[in-house]
Amino acid sequence: MKRKISKKKITLIILLSLILIFLLGLLFAPSLIEGMEKNRLKSEVENIAEKLNKENINLEEIDTYLNKKVTSGKRKKVEVSIEKYLKEVVKNSHSILKISKDKKLIDALNVKTIETNTYDFTKPKEELNKKKEELKLSKESLDKLSNEKETYIKKNTKNKELIDLYNELLSVNLNIDKYVKLTDTTTRNIDVTLEAMDYLSSHKDNFKIEDNNLIFLKRKNKEEYEKILEKIKETGLNISNPSLIKDETPPKIEASNLSITEGTSINIKEKVKCTDDVDDEVECMISGEYDTNKPGEYNIKISAKDKSNNESSTSITLTVSKKVVYKAPYYTEVIRNQNTVIVYGLDENNEYTKVVRVMPCSVGRSGQDTPTGTFTTSDKYRWGGLYGGVWGQYATRIVSDILFHSVPYYSQNPGDLEWEEYNKLGSPASLGCVRMTVRDVKWLFDNCPSGMTVKIYDGNLPSGVSKPSAPKIDASSPNKGWDPTDPDTNNPWNQ
Repeated sequence: MKRKISKKKITLIILLSLILIFLLGLLFAPSLIEGMEKNRLKSEVENIAEKLNKENINLEEIDTYLNKKVTSGKRKKVEVSIEKYLKEVVKNSHSILKISKDKKLIDALNVKTIETNTYDFTKPKEELNKKKEELKLSKESLDKLSNEKETYIKKNTKNKELIDLYNELLSVNLNIDKYVKLTDTTTRNIDVTLEAMDYLSSHKDNFKIEDNNLIFLKRKNKEEYEKILEKIKETGLNISNPSLIKDETPPKIEASNLSITEGTSINIKEKVKCTDDVDDEVECMISGEYDTNKPGEYNIKISAKDKSNNESSTSITLTVSKKVVYKAPYYTEVIRNQNTVIVYGLDENNEYTKVVRVMPCSVGRSGQDTPTGTFTTSDKYRWGGLYGGVWGQYATRIVSDILFHSVPYYSQNPGDLEWEEYNKLGSPASLGCVRMTVRDVKWLFDNCPSGMTVKIYDGNLPSGVSKPSAPKIDASSPNKGWDPTDPDTNNPWNQ
């Protein structure tokens, strides 16, 4: 017999089932809701990242993706934080992408924008510095956001569920490091480009730009440029393959005829200069034989070759002149046994053969007090002190204490002459010096500079030369205190 279930029981079962379903719903509903909201957020983040990576995101669209609100209060806090963070990350990342692809920046990094006639880097450099500052600010914002994220996580370390969700959503293709690295790369390119522009600005006269090609006018400048060239290759500056101007001009040789005296050394390379319009200085090659110790004219060839094998040459004459030894205007001989002084002058062959003056003298009275030999005159004295406290006029030193001088005076007074000694001229009378009349010794003093050669010897007078004599002084003459030859205007003999 079947038992009938009453309506009341059925209603109770249905009611209990609904209660069970409700209770199960209360148990599992949050997880379902959370999963749904998590997937939505993740989808929105992926959508934003995709557009950002394509570099065509419209910043205004961010609000469209993030406007929906989570009904679960449990998720509201994290969604607000993520929404704020996403907006800032996308804004700064997009800014970096936009700056990196900016046409003005690309143009500034490309030599095509430089006027070839002026090489004016002012505007490109201003644009580069401006973009560099913008990149710096955007990078600073990203760094700040990264720090804020770390701060948020630290504050919510107890809520592992929120932190996991936060990290998972923000790891979806929105890597801050990617944009920071892009900033660093672009900034570095700007710095290297600025360095290259500074180099080129300071060497304006050493290069030219034709059809976007950098052409160096000097070889050494191209060599100097190699280091910075390596850096330029890493940038967008389109001058990574500079060339050297085609060198078709031979070196220039600056040289002129040279003259030296025999026995003089000479380095001809130091006297000539070889330059090239591209290679600057090039080596001068010298050829041709010459003898600096032999007077004559020598033909010297000078040639030069640049690194492009252009050659040039020229010839000069090297004249080696006979060495002329300086000679004093006069040479003097004292023939001791003849008590005679002879002065010789130079002839047309620069030899002392011309007799200029023959003068009487008194040498040492013993015949040996006046030394023989060849000497060179030195000091001169208007009044020279002599042995015995006497004085001699117009003294010239021959050697040691041997002098040319007048007959002695008792004092430095031309009227105080030892007249008895004067009358001995022409015969030995001195203590070794060579005494002469005032007229003759003054002539030596005035006309024969120091350094004159004097030869003292015993011998015969040269052919054609007679022994000279001096005028005598009468013992009774009132003028006997004066040398009769003295040109002094006060000399009574001249009256």
